[in-house]
This record gives sequence, structure tokens and C-alpha cells, in this order.
Amino acid sequence: MKLLLKAGRIINPVNNTDEIGDILIMDGKIAEIGPELSCEGAAVYQASGLVIAPGLIDMHVHLREPGLEAKEDIASGTRAAAAGGFTTIACMPNTKPVVDNSILVSGILQRAEDEGVVRVKVIGALSKGQEGKELAEVGDMVYAGAVAISDDGHYVDNAELLLNGLEYLARFDSPIISHAEDEALAGDGFMHEGAVSAMLGIKGRPAVAEDIAVARDILLAEYTGGSVHIAHVSSKGAVELIRQAKKRGVRVTAEVTPHHLALTDDVVATFDTATKVNPPLRSADHLEALLAGLKDGTIDAIACDHAPHAFEEKDREYRFAPSGFAGLETSLGVILTKLYHTGKFTLNEIIERMTAAPARILKLNSGKLEVGVPADLTIIDPDYEWIVDSKRFYTRGKHTPFDGMKLKGKAVATIVNGNLIMQNGEVHE
Repeated sequence: MKLLLKAGRIINPVNNTDEIGDILIMDGKIAEIGPELSCEGAAVYQASGLVIAPGLIDMHVHLREPGLEAKEDIASGTRAAAAGGFTTIACMPNTKPVVDNSILVSGILQRAEDEGVVRVKVIGALSKGQEGKELAEVGDMVYAGAVAISDDGHYVDNAELLLNGLEYLARFDSPIISHAEDEALAGDGFMHEGAVSAMLGIKGRPAVAEDIAVARDILLAEYTGGSVHIAHVSSKGAVELIRQAKKRGVRVTAEVTPHHLALTDDVVATFDTATKVNPPLRSADHLEALLAGLKDGTIDAIACDHAPHAFEEKDREYRFAPSGFAGLETSLGVILTKLYHTGKFTLNEIIERMTAAPARILKLNSGKLEVGVPADLTIIDPDYEWIVDSKRFYTRGKHTPFDGMKLKGKAVATIVNGNLIMQNGEVHE
């Protein structure tokens, strides 16, 4: 198949390119980039007024398969990703059974080939059953294709286990993704501990629980020479700890979610269970620190932590509802609305943190626009205004704190391996 993208604003953060031009795609790869291209027999996509970017990558997604398909499965989750403009997603291992061996890694990769519409990468569990007691078959999983290792959804309170994992995985140059929040301090809280939790009478999760966990993980990475990635950073203390660690040369990277950049704990006053996430939405001073950390490179990437649940699970009293909500279909719109259209970030900065940065962390041959690389691209209309309607989501998880919100900016086409799999919000089978 030949596809010619015409007169788009090409943004390639790897080489800081921002220019009007054409891209020719042939046989699933980028064949040529330049002005006024032509190719006989090629389908033409008029991209005038639109942004052509490397395919968006989300390195923190819960696809729920195997075992939790009532929440999500690979088919629905990858279609949600395509609708949101993502060409590659990495799925977390807290499924049932837990992805803690190479057979399950291989099985998910094969299942994604059969059922998925975007590229799926697998993250394997650090400990067997994610119980935090015994190291899982991490080496075998990396050989089978796992791009990282994590007990996400669980804090690894066993420091020796994490130390051993960091030492072992350093041989494979593979990162451990840490869910850094000390459960002994935060375990029975339901939201950020602060003025709002006091006003509402809700038990809080103090930010220091995250700070302590991040500090420990950084120290262990520094001691072992291993690579640690801090998932969904939400506290100002964690941002400063990561900033100082990077200055010392520690192999630490970090991500932040759109909801932690866009919402504060004030929204919990509605008692909408879509606002219940882990780590919790925090106060405005933490949000400002996150923005500063993302701006100066302390925080490397944006990842949505897509965590869908069955409707009946979230449709209950706040304290009993599970944490998390669907994020793939709102991620880019929220970021463009809250970061780009407010003048806080340039398009180049946003695209870098949603493409090149996660590709670099996971060591993927993507996140760039170069001749010869796989043709995974996202076409964005940064000025497209739309209303979030969860009823129209492709994901099975219909809860989102952004439901009914007016956003500005949206992916209008998603191209994977040279194939136009989403156009104007419609995902092609």
C-alpha cells in the first residue's frame, strides 16, 4: 500500500523539525519526507492545517487481559488507543493470572497480533504473582519480548527483592517501573491528604508516602547501577527527588498522567468515583510542581495510566470503588487543552513527551519520523473542539472525570505500519 500525506505540519522531536511538507509511505515504512512529493498510485491524505507527528506511545496501559475482560480486553483496548491517536501501547502485568512468565508474555504478544489494531508491548511482573516475595522469571520475560518489568498496582515494600531485580535487570539494560507509594502510610486513604480531605471528612493518602517510596527506589537504583522508572509521579517532593537524582547521574526516569496535570483534589468534592485514582489527585501546589518538572525534563514522559473498570465496579460508594479510569481516548485532548492552548508547552515539547521519550525509555524503534522506520504516525488537529462523551468510547471503561468537558485538540487519523486504522474518530477493522 502507498499513502501520501500532503502539506502537513511535520513535527519530529528527535531532530527538532517543525516544517510544512509531505510524507510518502510505502510497504509499511516511511519512504520519503520532503516538499511537493508525488507517487503514482498512492492514496493521498490532505493534511493541510494538520500536524503530522510520530505515532503516539503510551507506556502505561492496563488492557486487563487475561482474566479481567469484563473491564477491558486487547480488542477493545487497542481500538480505544487508535481512537486516541496512539500507535503503540505497553500493557501492565496485573492481570489474572499475573504476567509473571515468558509463556504469558508470548501469549499476549500473539493475541495482540490476532486481535489488536495498534502495536502492543508487554511489561512483565517483577515478583511471582505480584506478591512481592520472590523474583519472577524476569530474564526469560525480557527474552520473550517484555520491554520492562513492574509490579505496578502494588508497591514493592521488599527492598531486597527490588535490589535483586535492579541488579539482575541491569544485565539486560531493562528498566523496572515502580509504583512508588508506601502502603503502610497510604493504604487506608481514599484521596490526597490535605485541606479538601479534611473538609470532606475522607481519610487521606499523604504525599510523603510517595516521597519516601521514590527516595528509596532512587537510592537502590543508585546503589545497583540499575534503571528505575517512576510511574505516575504526583507529588512535588517526588519531582524534586528525581530532579536531584538525575543531577547525580542516577538512572531514573519518570512519567506523569494527564489527570495529575489537569485536575486537583477539589474535584473529589463531587464524590464522582471517576475522580478516584492511585496515586490520588493532589492539591494545586503539587500540580504546579508536576508541570515544572515536565517542562524542565525532570519528568520524561506523559502516560495516561489507562485503567478501565466494569461499570458496576465504579458505580458504588466512593470508598469502595476501585481506583482508576479509562484514559486513552482523552489523553491527547486533555494535554493539548491544558498545556498547549494555555501557552505552557509547545507542540514540539508535548509530542516529544508522548513519542520520543517513551520510545527512548522502552528502547523502541519508534517515536521518530525518518526514512526507513515503520510508518506509525498520528495526524492531529490541534484546534479541533469537541465534547467528551464516554458513551462513544471504544474502551469498555466508561468512567472518566472529563466526561462532558469541552476539549481543544484531537487526533484525526492514526496510521500503524502504513495502514490508516483511524480516521475522524472511526476505527477501521
